[in-house]
Amino acid sequence: GKYNKGGEDAYVSVVKSLEHSAVEVGRKLEVVWINSTDLQPAETPEEGDESLYENAIKSMKECHGIFVPGGFGDRGIEGKVKAAQLAREWKKPYFGVCLGMQVAIIDYARNVLGLSDATSEEFDTSKESENHVIKYMPEIPKEQMGANMRLGA
Repeated sequence: GKYNKGGEDAYVSVVKSLEHSAVEVGRKLEVVWINSTDLQPAETPEEGDESLYENAIKSMKECHGIFVPGGFGDRGIEGKVKAAQLAREWKKPYFGVCLGMQVAIIDYARNVLGLSDATSEEFDTSKESENHVIKYMPEIPKEQMGANMRLGA
């Protein structure tokens, strides 16, 4: 996502946790950073280089597990949903934290349950979807960033 450009400072605690977990099981962690926007194929040639998409898919396929961290906003959301979908289809271990878990729910609702318009209420500002699988908690203001979403109705 937007936090991995220029370094991994935003995710240092998560990366350190994964490194410690790897040591515990006698493995060496190698992190491959993939920008979620690269997992969204360009709709028009001007929008981006299709090879970014192909390279992102190839890089993900070579990984032994997929981690999608938390984040805010809708930038790269469809790419994060794609990451969750590919992890499920390829039967790769998937670790979704916060928003990463939300996009896994969106993928499952769309691609397993057949709710093609499933999304989060947060991303459906035009209220086009009838299937908000992630909802704002009514007791917390929608303007608050973080700790204001829940799974289901």
